[in-house]
Amino acid sequence: MNELSLTPLREYLSAAGNAMPLAQVQGYLFALICAPAPIEEEQWLQEVLGDHAADCDESVLFALMGLHQQISEQVFESGYKLTSNVTVAQHWQDNLAADAELHQWAQGFVLGVSYYLEPLLNAPACPEQSKEMLAQAVTVLGLFADAEQFSIHAASSGQDKQAFNDALVDMMTDFSLGFAELIELTAVQSGLFDDEEHWET
Repeated sequence: MNELSLTPLREYLSAAGNAMPLAQVQGYLFALICAPAPIEEEQWLQEVLGDHAADCDESVLFALMGLHQQISEQVFESGYKLTSNVTVAQHWQDNLAADAELHQWAQGFVLGVSYYLEPLLNAPACPEQSKEMLAQAVTVLGLFADAEQFSIHAASSGQDKQAFNDALVDMMTDFSLGFAELIELTAVQSGLFDDEEHWET
């Protein structure tokens, strides 16, 4: 699915009131696709489309399913390339703006990962090293969602915000490539996701 074919979906979402912007949908679906157990389509469509989920045009649903499939193929087959999916601005301030694609992607990712992050990080059977790796990956991938957190981490890194921005984008690219494998490893170690019944409780 190239950029041109996403244009009608992008336009629909931006005009649809409380629907997520396209970049936020992409971050959200990326997190859900990496999840240790499937999220029901109805649930994520409701989250993406808000009030418009019930009366949404079939073509929009097909476009969203197509986007889900495209991201799935990247995650599990060709390798997920963050910078091919969202526009990264050159200046750090621009990446934290409300309409910035990287900011929106990170917001969607944070929402999606919230479905399963806490059980994994609290699983007694999961080694501390795995939990630390997971927490770091989630922090890196979600940091552009929150300008205050971005500033705090930039300050603690000892870099100026532009240098931190550049380093963070590189780290996001690396972490997004291996995130699904990290989730799978942590989920297996946790012992929590052997069956779908646990997921639904």
